[in-house]
Amino acid sequence: MHSWKKKLVVSQLALACTLAITSQANATTYDTWTYYDNPVTALDWDHMDKAGTVDGNYVNYSGFVYYNNTNGDFDQSFNGDTVNGTISTYYLNHDYADSTANQLDISNSVIHGSITSLKPGGYYDRLDADSDLLVGYDFYTDAFVDTNWRDGDVFTLNIANTTIDDDYEAFYFTDSYKDGDVTKHTNETFDTSEGVAVNLDVESNINISNNSRIAGIALSQGNTYNETYTTESHTWDNNISVKDSTVTSGSDIILDSDTYVKTGHFGNSSEPSDYTGPGDVAMSFTDSGSDYAMKNNVYFSNSTLMGDVAFNSTWNSNFDPNGHDSNGDGLKDTNGGWTDDGLNVDELNLTLDNGSKWVGQAIYNVAETSAMYDVATN
Repeated sequence: MHSWKKKLVVSQLALACTLAITSQANATTYDTWTYYDNPVTALDWDHMDKAGTVDGNYVNYSGFVYYNNTNGDFDQSFNGDTVNGTISTYYLNHDYADSTANQLDISNSVIHGSITSLKPGGYYDRLDADSDLLVGYDFYTDAFVDTNWRDGDVFTLNIANTTIDDDYEAFYFTDSYKDGDVTKHTNETFDTSEGVAVNLDVESNINISNNSRIAGIALSQGNTYNETYTTESHTWDNNISVKDSTVTSGSDIILDSDTYVKTGHFGNSSEPSDYTGPGDVAMSFTDSGSDYAMKNNVYFSNSTLMGDVAFNSTWNSNFDPNGHDSNGDGLKDTNGGWTDDGLNVDELNLTLDNGSKWVGQAIYNVAETSAMYDVATN
């Protein structure tokens, strides 16, 4: 907290003092959220700084991996480092034309926060010039990204001897600015939170090993648009391998903000990693309802899963659970969808091997058929 003659800033930061992101050649501490305490002017919410730059407007984000215009971005390997905040692979995952491997390696490190494939944003409660409520901000950039889904361009995340605790991913503060003659006052709260320890909406292979501890994994089916994809030969594939490690429950919102009560977590625990019973989720898998099936395979070896596993599934490719008439004879004769029935449904396969333990329960929300016509029974 800093006190100024003309301005009082009450700052609650889920990170340490600001450090510039430079090189990852040596063990280093990085802070992805930048806070600049401006004693002269109030925060201009309508003209936020671009990601990777700081021009005195208080808050910014510098945590991208392989950011195309290289504004303070991370490279693709952490070893012995500490990161306070959120690491985003958004540009790495969407630069399909480049020969750079779609891969991030983290070893012997501590991530006080999270890893996400999303583009970090913020949430605030304020009114614009027309007194309309605004609730969100996106750390936009002018870098080109390919918005088509490229089936098979799978993101590989390797985590070894590393802790990702989902505990310092947030940046939030309230700003009160007072001029000597004319009183100006802003009292908005700016929050950023990117889900649990690992939060991905791209096809992913996740390898966790060597005594790592991960506070929550959330995989969702993101964009599947590609106008050249017209057949049933595509699936959204996720594979998770956990060896000699632990996956626990995480937190879906920031932990220490006064904006939320303490029950607003991904599960119901007061802190990540503390499993308290049903509803405290450690792993979640969510299908967006696209044309393509989401296939998830999870393997634990000599490892521990502390928390519930949630699976949300929907039908794919215009599958009709009630059936319909396809030939005009007035009788229902098909459920539609893909010819291969296995591509109309999502899957979650969880294997516990070599003494692995699971404390928690399975939670599922799946669509059902009222009748099956040209669909083979399981």
